[in-house]
Amino acid sequence: MNWLSERGETLILGNKQMEQRLRTFYILAVVTALILVGRLWNLQIRRGDYYARLAEGNRMRRIRVMPTRGVIMDRNGIELIRSRPAFTVSLVPGGIPRNSQEVFDFLSEIFDLTSDELTAAIEKGRRSLYEPVRIMRDVSPSTVVAIEENRVYLPGVFIEEEWVRDYCHDGLASHLIGYLGLISEKELMEYGMSYGSSDLVGKVGIEGIYENQLRGIPGSITVEVNALSRPIQTVSYVEAVPGHNIIMTIDKELQSVAKEAFISHTKSLGDEEEEKLYNGVVVALNPKNGEVLVMVSIPDYDAARLLDPSERNSYYNALVKNKDLPLFNRAVQGQYGPGSAFKPFIAVAMLEENAVKAEQVFNATGTSQYGVRDWIVAQGGAPFGPINLTDALAMSSNHYFAKFGTDVGIDRISVWLREFGFGSQTGIIGISEEASGLVPDRDWKKQYFSGYSPSDQAWYPTDTEQISIGQGFVTVTPIQLAAAYGAIANRGTIYQPTIVKQILDPEGNVVEQFSKIPVKQLDVADETWESVIQGMQAVITHPRGTARRVFADFPISIAGKTGSYEIPNQEAHGLFAAFAPVEDPELVVVVIVEHGIGGASSAAPIARKVFDAYFGLDMQELSE
Repeated sequence: MNWLSERGETLILGNKQMEQRLRTFYILAVVTALILVGRLWNLQIRRGDYYARLAEGNRMRRIRVMPTRGVIMDRNGIELIRSRPAFTVSLVPGGIPRNSQEVFDFLSEIFDLTSDELTAAIEKGRRSLYEPVRIMRDVSPSTVVAIEENRVYLPGVFIEEEWVRDYCHDGLASHLIGYLGLISEKELMEYGMSYGSSDLVGKVGIEGIYENQLRGIPGSITVEVNALSRPIQTVSYVEAVPGHNIIMTIDKELQSVAKEAFISHTKSLGDEEEEKLYNGVVVALNPKNGEVLVMVSIPDYDAARLLDPSERNSYYNALVKNKDLPLFNRAVQGQYGPGSAFKPFIAVAMLEENAVKAEQVFNATGTSQYGVRDWIVAQGGAPFGPINLTDALAMSSNHYFAKFGTDVGIDRISVWLREFGFGSQTGIIGISEEASGLVPDRDWKKQYFSGYSPSDQAWYPTDTEQISIGQGFVTVTPIQLAAAYGAIANRGTIYQPTIVKQILDPEGNVVEQFSKIPVKQLDVADETWESVIQGMQAVITHPRGTARRVFADFPISIAGKTGSYEIPNQEAHGLFAAFAPVEDPELVVVVIVEHGIGGASSAAPIARKVFDAYFGLDMQELSE
């Protein structure tokens, strides 16, 4: 009986253990089932759309088709920059396997990039797992062949055909046209979702200002791909819309002549053994409508090299570090002392304020009341003696302008200078960054020297003398000077300068028209204009005119003014400004040669070349 009872107890205990195990198993089974059901619900119901998109993205590729960027032409329809087809290597981040070091090593080798540089390029352009990132543009055919031959080892990597910029004339007018660069995060937010993280956008110049017009509207192509990211079939296609074309006011031939004239002439100024390079500006515009035909800033840069993957970074860094500032557009951003090229505007103020009559004779002894000297006296020559306004402009008498400029006074001179547009931006169309220059007056000096003694803050007659001869605190930009000379040429009408003539849609229709936008009509007597212009003509025709040698055989009537701006402990800047024909002006030319010393010797010969080319006189000489 004891044995049976013990056996029964053992069976009962075993059954309880079995029940406990079964219960535990059932609980685990139920929990596991719940987990699986929950996971399936999460995958298929809650996040089903998300994973469906991922699966679709891994199978389908939606590739943007970039439009043809608009052509930029000169005023005569000559292409300055256009687009050409090229091969671009793109990469789909989600198409690369996790263990992708071999892919990175191969791409790094053919692109001559470090693994870190390649990774940075991919991350910078990444927007999603399955949106292509353009990692190298305009690659050589040999690179395309290398990638295609190794396609099996390069999942996620493919070749696109894309439009790239083609610079037709070796960087001509590079400051005006500008260049393209990789889009920044700020620009990506500004331009919106139609742009990709690895797109190129205009950074400066026409390319930057008219980015929206030039770019066009991207299209798209949706393709089904295999495991190697190779297209199997096209699912859908949306055609891209080409960008607008821009016609500039620049004359390509005249721009080339001006650039070459500046470089060749300034080479002759220095010591032949020294081979000194000069910086400076040439601006030419039509005074009748404000259209800029020439805008040369020396030194310039080659925009094509800023797109070359092999050297763009090193080239850009070299440009930034260059002490001569090749990225700086001196024509609109440079602020120069005008020297005697300022005297025609002072002459208008003197005549309009009745400080002097044009025919009135003044005895120029060579030294003013406050120490301003005539250049001829400074060089050891005899003073000019009895002169009138025509003589004073022709021979550039500092004594004459210091005397009567002081009689006008800075309060009225500053008003007249601002009437001509000095001291404020011209608002030139097609350029985003423009300096204002400086027209000083009593308030300006008081504020500028506010940390100094009251005597330093006061305005003195000697300050007015300096302004009256274009020295001292006053500064102008070359485009301001050209527009103001245009006002004299027009006898008072100032037009807004522009480097953009028209914007055309892809079919050639005019979308926007620029030029001949009047800014101001100066209230100046006809007699004043004629007296000042007569003096400017005498700069060329007077026996002692400062530009007579350079323009001695020029067959067209011309009015101009030479100038030199003195810089302490440095060579002076040389300036020359003129317009022709006098009776019906067509062209204003302004030339500034930094540290060129004399305007007659450094700047005027360059202007002569521009006038010769514009009026076809250089061709006449060749034919003769």
